[in-house]
Amino acid sequence: MALVAARLPGFEPTEEIFATPDAFTGPGTAWLVGYVDGAAVCCGGVRPLPEDGVGEIKRMFVTAAARRRGHGRALLAELERLAAANGCRHVRLFTTEVLVEARALYESAGYRVVGTVPDGERTDIWLEKALYNAPSSAPTGPGA
Repeated sequence: MALVAARLPGFEPTEEIFATPDAFTGPGTAWLVGYVDGAAVCCGGVRPLPEDGVGEIKRMFVTAAARRRGHGRALLAELERLAAANGCRHVRLFTTEVLVEARALYESAGYRVVGTVPDGERTDIWLEKALYNAPSSAPTGPGA
């Protein structure tokens, strides 16, 4: 929350905005923490949305000292894998235009902008990605 507050002057992040631990309990949810030499270097969560087959990735973060070492990309891939394993065909995430490094990661991983939310002097962004390896409810086999 301190990083976001520093990058977005005037914005006061709260636990409710960042999702409480309860957001990552129950079916189809996961909260992951990545470690290097016993120290936490990244974290993020995934949870299903009410829309059928859609999951949301939330609160991805990589510590400053661990950035540009592939931790964010590995974490994102694992969150996507978990979402697909739980039946999600798409994943969404919410970010802001100020977090250009995060946006570059998401874009390079195949996310596309599906909505924007002007908020004062900044614009927040909804991104989405189709999970091609997700289980399909479409018929398969001969005659499908």
